[in-house]
Amino acid sequence: MPVSPTYALAHVFLPNLAKLQGPNTVVSAVERNNKAFFQQVWAQAYVQHDPNLLFLHRAPYRVAVIELPTPRDLGDAHLVAVITRTTDAWFSKYLTLEQDYVLATRTFRTQLCEREGATHRKLGAGPALTGDFRKDATAFADAALLPIISARGLAAAG
Repeated sequence: MPVSPTYALAHVFLPNLAKLQGPNTVVSAVERNNKAFFQQVWAQAYVQHDPNLLFLHRAPYRVAVIELPTPRDLGDAHLVAVITRTTDAWFSKYLTLEQDYVLATRTFRTQLCEREGATHRKLGAGPALTGDFRKDATAFADAALLPIISARGLAAAG
């Protein structure tokens, strides 16, 4: 089965960029709204794309959200997020908001997923998309942070 350019961007090219350049570098590029930083990634996928970028600081986390081209297939991502922690230089998470299809209701929805190396985990349903990038990216960032903050709270309590 051929892989779409959007799938390759979300699951190969952007994770590789974060690994090679460092997640903090990716987050800083989004914070500076440096779209040129990502041109090499779009070129690798043979895609012309002018992404919307959103940086959020949710102490102690720094969240960079990158818009991808419109998904066409299941598993294609609408948005990706790179999350780092200001208090831990080694902490990083790479999450995707993927297109999913519910057979029972014959409707599309979003799926929150995490990528770590070659491992791809589905974390559950993602927020519904409104078409407003800023609202959608903020809702995605908040949904992506929820399991991280919950896990951290459980670790501190244990």
